[in-house]
Order: sequence, then structure tokens, then C-alpha cells
Amino acid sequence: MITTGFPFIAVMAGLCGFLVWIEQRYPSRFFQWFPSIVLVMFGSMALYTAGVWQMTPEVAVARAAVRDNLIPAMLFLMSLRFDLSIIRKLGSRLILLMLGSTVTIMIGFVVTYLLMNTFLGDETPLTFGVMSAGWTGGTQNFVAVKQALDVSDSAMAYTLLMGALCYSFWLILIIALKPFKARLQTFLRAEDNGLDEVMERLSGLGQTGKTDTQSLMLMFGASLIVAALSHHFGGVIAGFGLLNPMVWAIIISSVAGIALASTPVGKLGGGDEISSIMLYVIVALIGAEVNLSAITKAPMYLLSGVMILAIHGALLLLLGRLLRMNLHMCGIASIANIGSAPSAAVVAAAYDKNLMPIAIIMALIGSMIGSFVGLTVSEILQMLS
Repeated sequence: MITTGFPFIAVMAGLCGFLVWIEQRYPSRFFQWFPSIVLVMFGSMALYTAGVWQMTPEVAVARAAVRDNLIPAMLFLMSLRFDLSIIRKLGSRLILLMLGSTVTIMIGFVVTYLLMNTFLGDETPLTFGVMSAGWTGGTQNFVAVKQALDVSDSAMAYTLLMGALCYSFWLILIIALKPFKARLQTFLRAEDNGLDEVMERLSGLGQTGKTDTQSLMLMFGASLIVAALSHHFGGVIAGFGLLNPMVWAIIISSVAGIALASTPVGKLGGGDEISSIMLYVIVALIGAEVNLSAITKAPMYLLSGVMILAIHGALLLLLGRLLRMNLHMCGIASIANIGSAPSAAVVAAAYDKNLMPIAIIMALIGSMIGSFVGLTVSEILQMLS
């Protein structure tokens, strides 16, 4: 059993490398349904369940350090392909889709509480409020609302399990829907007016230089420096009481990439390759603390999580039909709420890597409003109780 940091990170990297190699070496229809990035998360969860590593303090510190530093580094490299003009072209539709996705999650929590409150704990209005903050803004909003509502760790235990497991499987489900994209396009009545043009514009942007050892080293080093600076200045800004340091690190690194996108730096090669490696490792780390055997310990909470996501998914598809948005945009809007910027980037990568900048912006919108959403849901549920 692994109990120290470096062997744990080595296994994560080895898992990613092996599954990517298998996918490329033995292409089959199986990988169309379950691409390697999905298998990486499943594999990470399965290895943790099998007891390959124990989440000791040293392992937890290594996991958090690698994950939290790779996230802004990856976002910086991905944002180098971003063209601000896409906001002017599809800003209103994308924002409506994102905010609508948030509202459907809130509805899911309220309706599920009304149906399931007799089977859940007395503190469910508070724990659901905390989880709704996490499912619309990310971990930083989860922590902020938990502290604001003064919810104990013991009260959060099963709800936290619900959040971790349901989120992981929701991410996998959204990516696994890719083969049904054409069928769902008919239901959604998708009109890509403007989006096709944006995709075409994005396909001509970004790194056009030669990818060699020099460019790979330059982009790798630059991304890590940007990540370090983003965390430093994010901590300084958060010290004034404005949001969470991680939120600012994400904003700063993304803005840095956007600012450099139109400069010669944005044309350098190597960024796509480095950011893809980072993306796989982050996904492995996301699943590294989810024990599949725990699914039997909190059936009512897990059922509640499934109900919340089912309501959210159904309403989001109806909203997508109303806005005439396609499947991948609906998927990104959903996971940008329920997950985070890395999760949204995973879905964007699975459908079309050119959508990653849009995924980042949607996730940042969720981060900004997540705490407000959590407190609002908690107030609503307390009134209903």
C-alpha cells in the first residue's frame, strides 16, 4: 500500500500514460464510448477502492499540491487559444445557458428535498445548501458556505459522499453521451448560427509553431511560473477578503493566457501537448479519493443525488432546446456548475478542444455565484422545513 507522496503521484502519472497508450495502440469502438480520459478517472477510483494507496496526510498534501498547481498552469496554456471576440458573438446565449444550468441545479435540490426529506437527516437543509454551493461553484464555494452555515463535519459525511460519487459519475455520463450527439441534436433543434463561425475562428488560432523539445520546455516552464505567480497574487488579493485564493489563481492564470493569446507567445508550439498531459493527471487526482465501495453506506443520499442530477439534466435539455444549443454546450454548462474549470475542460476536450476557453469562462461564472446559490438554497429549504 502506498502511503507517501511521490509513489502516489507516480502511480497517477503511470495510469494516465498506460491508458492513453492503450487507446492509441489498440483503437476500437470501446474507446469511442469510454475514451481514455474517462477510463483514467474510473481507474483512479478503482485503484483507491482496491487499497493501492491510503489517503495519509503525506499523500493528501502531495495530491493537493500537484492538483492545485497544475490547474492554473493548465488553464494558462489552454487560454492561449482564446479569442475575446467569441464573447461578443455568443455572449448572451452562453451566459443564459450557464445561468439556466445553475437554476436547474437549485430546482433539483429543492424538489428532491421535498420528496426525500423524511429519509434524510435533520440538518439536510444546511448540508444541501453546502452541496449546492459546491455543485454550482466548486470546492472553494463548498468550503465558504460550510463555514458560513457552521455545518459540522459529521453532518456533512453522507452528503459529501453523495457529492463526490454523483459528481464523478455525472462527469463520466456526460462524456459517454458523445456517441449520441447526432441524435440529441435533433431533439435540441440545435442552431449553430455563430457557433460554427466561432469554432472556425478558434481552429485557426493558437499555437502554429513547431513543437519540439525547446518549445515543450518553454511552455512547461512558463506555465509553472504563471501558476506560482497566480497563487501568490491570488493569496494577496484574497487577503483583502475578496473571494478565495484558488478562485483568484484561476482568474489570474486564465487572464494571463488570454492577454498573451494575440502575442507571439500564443503562436508557440507545445502548449496543447503539455496542457493535455496536465489535464489527464488532474482527472486522475479528482478520482483518487472516491471509494466505490462506499456506495452501499448511504443509499438514500445517493438516491437523492441521482434525483437532483436527473432533474437538472432533464431541465437543462429543455433549456438547451429552447435556446437551440447543441449537446456539447449543454454538457459544458452542466459540468462547469457541478464540477469546476478542470472538469469543464475535460468535457470540452472530449467533444472539441476549441471549446475549452468557453468552458473556463462558464466555470469562472459558477465560481463567482456559487456561494450565493448555496446560501439561497439553504434559506429556501429551511423555510420549507
